[in-house]
Amino acid sequence: MSDLISKNLSRRTFLKGGAALGTGAMLGFNQIFGFSRVFGQDMKDDDLATIINLASTAELFATTHYLAAINGASDMGLTGAEIAYLKAGFLAEQDHLELLQSLGAKPVVTEFYVPEKLFSDKALFSAVTEVAETAFVGAYLAATRIFSASADTTKYAVTTAQIAAVEAEHRALAREIGGKLPNNISYAQFTLHNVSDAVPVLQPFLDGKPADDSLGKFVGPVMPPTADDIKKVRAEIAALKYDESVKPFAAMDAM
Repeated sequence: MSDLISKNLSRRTFLKGGAALGTGAMLGFNQIFGFSRVFGQDMKDDDLATIINLASTAELFATTHYLAAINGASDMGLTGAEIAYLKAGFLAEQDHLELLQSLGAKPVVTEFYVPEKLFSDKALFSAVTEVAETAFVGAYLAATRIFSASADTTKYAVTTAQIAAVEAEHRALAREIGGKLPNNISYAQFTLHNVSDAVPVLQPFLDGKPADDSLGKFVGPVMPPTADDIKKVRAEIAALKYDESVKPFAAMDAM
């Protein structure tokens, strides 16, 4: 884990971009990462275990993040429609996590840290969620690139593309919550060459040690959802009109 944390981008690189979050603005990811970093194709590709373990960590963080936001909805002044966005997002992330775990994935950490005001400041929540979801899109597109290189893993490439598409929907809804144009880009942003490149972006949320105070004090650990928490939100599937019929291609291909 320490090797993954130390390589590639520094935490400060991300947080320089994060300094703008408190004002309701955010640097584009091409400014944070730089295109030379994005397309650094001399790097060795992540292996399958690294991909699914880090992806499951990101998904566990996402479920933790969205559940805390649902619980803090009144503090942020969220509307009923916005709360429904979060609940459906939570269900999708939980479905992704369970798929990865069925493949043997194990999150590298199981508790997280967040800025103290993350779930009481709507603008901060929107901006941080956009950063996180953009990182998730980039990570799954990186996985798609890796899996598509071999005929043996093509079914996984399709599945990671499916997940990236949904993470992009979450990014758009986070922007909507923040009062920004949701669908503001023509192409999902290919920000990461490897899934492991996402670790420095999310690192403060993994250890609670940001490089500076751009996002305020980090607090935690925040524990992930319990089985009862998951069951409670799943009970609202019909009311949310959440569609459970769409399956991952990897599962469909195995039928």
